[in-house]
Amino acid sequence: MASCQPRVPGVRYRDESWWQEFFTKDLAEFYASLNGLLRAREALLKELSGDLAQVLADPQRRDLALRILFGGLDENCLEGIRQGHYYYYSGCIKAGTAAHFYKYVLEIGLGKDRDDDWKESQGLLNLLKTMSFEEIGKEKLGISINGYKSTITMNDLFEMKKIVDEIYSRIKQVVQVQQVQADYNLDLVKAFEDFLNKSIKLLPLYNPFTFFIQSLRSTPRPYLNLMYCEELFSDPVRNLMSKYGVELTKILDPGLNVRSKNDELAVIGHKDESVGKLIVELVWKIYNITSRLNSYGYPVSDELKKYIEAKYNEETSAGYTPEKLINMADSEYHIKYYYCKGGYIEEVKKGVIKPRDGTPITYERFLELFSPLLFLGIARIEGNYLYVACLGD
Repeated sequence: MASCQPRVPGVRYRDESWWQEFFTKDLAEFYASLNGLLRAREALLKELSGDLAQVLADPQRRDLALRILFGGLDENCLEGIRQGHYYYYSGCIKAGTAAHFYKYVLEIGLGKDRDDDWKESQGLLNLLKTMSFEEIGKEKLGISINGYKSTITMNDLFEMKKIVDEIYSRIKQVVQVQQVQADYNLDLVKAFEDFLNKSIKLLPLYNPFTFFIQSLRSTPRPYLNLMYCEELFSDPVRNLMSKYGVELTKILDPGLNVRSKNDELAVIGHKDESVGKLIVELVWKIYNITSRLNSYGYPVSDELKKYIEAKYNEETSAGYTPEKLINMADSEYHIKYYYCKGGYIEEVKKGVIKPRDGTPITYERFLELFSPLLFLGIARIEGNYLYVACLGD
């Protein structure tokens, strides 16, 4: 057994079975639920395709269509929509109703977007006051239930599928995962709940593997040696990681004249388009979805905020909490003003980091203040930008 052990519970990067378990279980279960959700949405749209008049004339399809369009809305809300008040459409369709779930989460309705849906819903509700379903069935309304052309959440879901497809494509020689999908029939509520639960299980607060991958996004090598042992950069471990598509590279160094010293003190990150980079992208897509659901009013935690709050007062190896480190850095370099929304690093030369705005900082002091923040993902370097998550700002 190696004498040095990682300081993060559950991280077993030397053990190939740990890598296999993530890709064949955690990620595979998420993938099946995502595919099942997308397939169920596609099946729903197919079931309700065609002119709305014919859909409403069919009792079975009618109930499903009305649930999607108006499910859970009270009479005051419906009357407001009939009268053309956009306030009622946008204000009374609340999280928790079927109508909100389909229109705002799965982005399904009448027309190409919610503006179209509002206008068409107004006309349909007024029509339903004067005509029976049988009478409407003899007409041609010229409208249908569609997936919106301009989407937010669905774009994230489709991007997630592309990311996981690409991950499995990169590691197909070492990981065999069947193209399976959960079968939800037309129960999209169950499909989405399952997808959300499987998504959250992938997040770094709960999953040691994704925490490990996140911690390699932009962390100084000395701190990685401290937290994960120098063996992390040994040939056997490098070969194991490469086998699963995780490849590291130098993304920042102190700009000294001695190359070996630059390499020793460098900030390490994932190579572009590597599996590690793709997993980080997937995690952020999940964060986006939980944040959006939370803002809509669903009982879903904003998982990025929850993660940062959980780590903010966790003592680091230096004996300080991230909150204390951020306050120290702010008192010296005003980071809350310059870096909470992203501070541009102009150059790093002769051991000094020179930002476009703000006070230059020695590379040594940067390592002291930012290494734990970068390791935990409370700070990150993207391109020439340094971002710090500042709670309350």
